[in-house]
Amino acid sequence: MQTLDAPVFEVKQSSDWYKKKIKNEDDQIKFFKKFEEVYGSAEGFAFWHSEYFGVESDTECYEIFKNDLCKNPKDGYYPFKKRSENYKKIKAMLEQIEEVNPFKAHDVFGLNNVKASQWIGERWFFGVKDAEKVSSDEVAKIDYKQYLQLLLEKLD
Repeated sequence: MQTLDAPVFEVKQSSDWYKKKIKNEDDQIKFFKKFEEVYGSAEGFAFWHSEYFGVESDTECYEIFKNDLCKNPKDGYYPFKKRSENYKKIKAMLEQIEEVNPFKAHDVFGLNNVKASQWIGERWFFGVKDAEKVSSDEVAKIDYKQYLQLLLEKLD
């Protein structure tokens, strides 16, 4: 397991950002379970958001959905035809997933200030370049020794 470099901030578990992120991850797990129940497999299926999703070639999902897919792959994935029945069904399922702003870290830590993030158990940490740019009550600076201690405890 790699470590973050100092300074390190922890996203408060009481913050809306943390709660939305956890809900988003739970919703994704539920989505894939339901997807497998309905279609039999999720192998090769990927989504970027509720209106853009597709499957990899030579996978179970490709065989299941080949009549619903565009002919030309984009970035190795075949997108669904937007007029297909399965596109509409899957889109409706994806819309149930809690959306998390992908740029929230820039709002919290400052533009291009994040070096990396890391989960340790249920705790979410970010390493930043400049602690002075951080201006949010959704995160708290954590002592680097305390962070390393948490890592060591997790490894045991």
